[in-house]
Amino acid sequence: MGSEYQYDLLRTYRYVRAGIIFLVALLGTSVLIEARAQHFSIQPSISAYYYTPVKPVFVAALCAVGVLMIVYRGNTDAEDGFLNASGFLAFVVAFVPTRPENMCVVSDLPGDTVAAITNNVSALLILALAAFVFTVLLERAQPDRNVLVTKGGRTSLVFSVLAFVALALYFLVWRDSFICHGHDTAAVMLFAGILVVVGLNGWGLADKQAAQTQTAPREHLWNRYFFGFVLMLASIALVVVLGPVTHALPHWVFWLEGALITQFGMFWVTQTVELWNEPKRGAPVKPPAPPLDKSADRAERPPD
Repeated sequence: MGSEYQYDLLRTYRYVRAGIIFLVALLGTSVLIEARAQHFSIQPSISAYYYTPVKPVFVAALCAVGVLMIVYRGNTDAEDGFLNASGFLAFVVAFVPTRPENMCVVSDLPGDTVAAITNNVSALLILALAAFVFTVLLERAQPDRNVLVTKGGRTSLVFSVLAFVALALYFLVWRDSFICHGHDTAAVMLFAGILVVVGLNGWGLADKQAAQTQTAPREHLWNRYFFGFVLMLASIALVVVLGPVTHALPHWVFWLEGALITQFGMFWVTQTVELWNEPKRGAPVKPPAPPLDKSADRAERPPD
């Protein structure tokens, strides 16, 4: 494969990475504009902005981020699998709005809301199953690179299958409960997947640094990604204590979602900087050499 072709692929990879950054910023900017318009009276959660003028941006940004997470190839089979699962869950979060009511009763909901959730989630499950079959066939076509040969690949596949089966059964068997609580269920699993991805990058960077210095990976474990992983866990613990435990933080779900989305954005920016020239950690792509100036070569050539 020529270096120019490889560099074109690298440019596409960079646009995919940058696209997620801009989409997260798009959602944050839209929420900020709406909050300012309401004199900074915030909603109970970022998801609750679905019922404000932010709705088109909220749905579009989540779906676009979901696509890019699925398309992006992670550094390892495990990272790629958890990104794929999180990408799928982003669609569920977008298609099933959070319920603002304290007691959600499906029979009291507008008919078009129930119809939209039923239609959108049905289509998503059908196409997700088709995409899974396509992926399995694609992997079988290249057995030397099958993700199932690695422990991380198998673990992430199990997580993906369980997430899909659990949500599909929830939707098919307990439809009313899914309409009321499917958003929250998918959001929790989405953030869990992202948390795992950040942790895997902490271990991956430690491996890379260990290989460069001929030392043990554990000596490099306290790196920027592992600090980010710990910070996300600390944010969850702090907000839960201040929110539902002590009731000292109003709208705690808003602050928790905001903290985790911001930290994910910071992680993605940091990883983009690290991997700007190497789509796979430790395997940099060199830019193509500039074309030779044939006119200058002819000018320097002595006459016959």
